[in-house]
Amino acid sequence: MENYMILTFGTFISCMINIIILFQFIEERNERKINNRFLNILLKTAAFLIVVVINELGKPVLNIVIWVVLFSFINIIFYRNDNKKLRYRIFEVPVLILILSVCETVGVVMLEYILLKFQIHGIQPVMIKSMELTFSKLVVLNVYYLIITRLWREDFAVKYTITQCLIQVIIILFSMTNIAVIIVAIPKITNITEYILILINMGCILFADLYFLYLARFVEENNQLKVKLKLLEQQSLLQYEFYEDQKEKYNESIIILHDVYKRLNLIEEMYQANDHKAALTYAKEIGRLLIPLSLEDYTNNPILNVILNDKKRIAIFHKIKFNLEIGIVDLSFMEPIEVTTIFGNLLDNAIDACDQVPQDRFIKVKLDKYNDFTVINITNSTAPIERWHHGKPVSKKGKNHGIGLLNVENIIKKYNGSMVLEEENRIFSCKIIFN
Repeated sequence: MENYMILTFGTFISCMINIIILFQFIEERNERKINNRFLNILLKTAAFLIVVVINELGKPVLNIVIWVVLFSFINIIFYRNDNKKLRYRIFEVPVLILILSVCETVGVVMLEYILLKFQIHGIQPVMIKSMELTFSKLVVLNVYYLIITRLWREDFAVKYTITQCLIQVIIILFSMTNIAVIIVAIPKITNITEYILILINMGCILFADLYFLYLARFVEENNQLKVKLKLLEQQSLLQYEFYEDQKEKYNESIIILHDVYKRLNLIEEMYQANDHKAALTYAKEIGRLLIPLSLEDYTNNPILNVILNDKKRIAIFHKIKFNLEIGIVDLSFMEPIEVTTIFGNLLDNAIDACDQVPQDRFIKVKLDKYNDFTVINITNSTAPIERWHHGKPVSKKGKNHGIGLLNVENIIKKYNGSMVLEEENRIFSCKIIFN
């Protein structure tokens, strides 16, 4: 009875760690179809109970088949990823399970070698089995978090600091030291209570290892987000400074134009008095040439006017039809730098997308107020978007591109707004709503 309890406890811990790893792997690469928290907990609990029962049967072949079939089913039915082909998604989970199984086998062989090398004998078979579970899971955890998660990732390239590497080395040494102490102590144990305490200690080692490895990875990703944040801040500041400079230039242009028109009026009157028709025609022509230099007032927001005028000029240069439908809206709840970030990034993206289209290039900007909602709707022609990730198109330009859209999203969240991005029939739309 005691032996059965020990083996059951070991199986329980082993299955739980494998479940945690597999669900982390699936959720990091896919989106949930069901966002209900209770149902997701129920799914994971059901999967855990199924694999525990199958493991208790003690049939290795059936065990591995159930793991592969169950988690492949969960990956396909309860998660989605529009950027991956179905056959890739079908095979990625079985491949991971195969890798983890190989790691477990390596862990068992390593433990057997250690026991043989140091001539440690007199250990009960049930405790050897428990030690094999523990040691093999340590190998699995370290291989998964230190190797697989770094090589098998889909996001930006990762650079690791010396501190991060040192922390992970300390975690490994901590685990190995505890296991070594247990291996030395087990032959001296004489009663079942001590065996149970040792087994509990093994479980604590595994979960501590899992926690610290996950924490180290969290710190690593946090550092990457800090790098992104710096890029966001730099981009926003550069855009804001550029449009502030442009606003000043436009203000100077308005003053100059006002003065020019005065002078033109004087010239016109003088030439009318002297009947110099050719000179009058020339003066009017100068007036018409100077009109494009003026800033059109689309809104009551000076910085937005600058942005819209600038992007319209760029679009026309790129032979893109630029249409504006501006209602009566008030964006004073946002800082000028935030207005710059939202409209500057979205219109830059729209122009870039139109550049990939050979004909029928257009950008339409609608800005209006409906009841208590401020609505921004930007549509543009685009080439078909091949990859999406969490509702956003994946940039083809490589590392650090797509930062602007993330910056826009952060500002929208700040004001409890929402953004929806869609692409249909080669038309991309961005809809933003502020309450």
